[in-house]
Amino acid sequence: MENLKLTIEMLPKGAWNNDFSKTLPKKEWDIVRNACYKKANHRCQICGYKTDDLDAHEVWEFDIKKKTQTLKDIIGICSKCHGVKHIRNSQRLGYGEDSKRHFMSVNNCSDLDYASHLTQAQMDFEERNKIYRWKLVADISKFGLNNATIKERNIPFIKSPYQDVDWNDYNFIKYNKNKIFIIEKNSLYFSEPKVLLITIDNYQGIIEVLCDNINKIEWYLDKQKIKTKYNVVGKFKTSLNVENLNGKELTFTLFGDGGKTFSKTFELLPQEVL
Repeated sequence: MENLKLTIEMLPKGAWNNDFSKTLPKKEWDIVRNACYKKANHRCQICGYKTDDLDAHEVWEFDIKKKTQTLKDIIGICSKCHGVKHIRNSQRLGYGEDSKRHFMSVNNCSDLDYASHLTQAQMDFEERNKIYRWKLVADISKFGLNNATIKERNIPFIKSPYQDVDWNDYNFIKYNKNKIFIIEKNSLYFSEPKVLLITIDNYQGIIEVLCDNINKIEWYLDKQKIKTKYNVVGKFKTSLNVENLNGKELTFTLFGDGGKTFSKTFELLPQEVL
């Protein structure tokens, strides 16, 4: 169905948190959104609903070949239209059916039209998720903000030494733990620190570690300690965000009553190589 008034826009994972509501200083974002509200004149710019409670919605265009996300517009829309734009979040919060009905009402279309558009939006989302880093292209001076600097996020790509490890394969982990970790056991009465799961989010640059039998975890960048987190009791889930880290080699060490466990090296690659 073409020429829809209200469309679904699924931001690819690599574009999450790139929006100006998060990257601009609050004072500058207030200038942008207030200019947007003034232009909307108390009406949703999609469905026409009259309200003093509009949301400022950024409209982006994505070019996979150039790896660019280009700002096309910032519009004032009502909460219902905004819920359709971000349908995945609406579904997560339990408002998926409400958003579906609003989509069909505004576009005067059928269930089949909605399903077809949702499927295409999902396909676009999956295709764009092949890109980890997007180059921002935007002229925000036309939205009332002059001399503003677009903040480019610096998120190195994490190359994990554990990308081929099946953490659900208990026997593999048990019989190969001395190959995938270096373990220094110092007690007959306590188990050495154990890693139960390592996950990598290379869109936002986050390493998450689930471990057991530990008192603390220390992170090292190029052999210099950069972070320590302590555990009180039981299994411990912790994470490290590599955004703005300037270095090449990242490791962690687990400390417990039963000894120490040392990780292999995570490589941090400049985002330009993606």
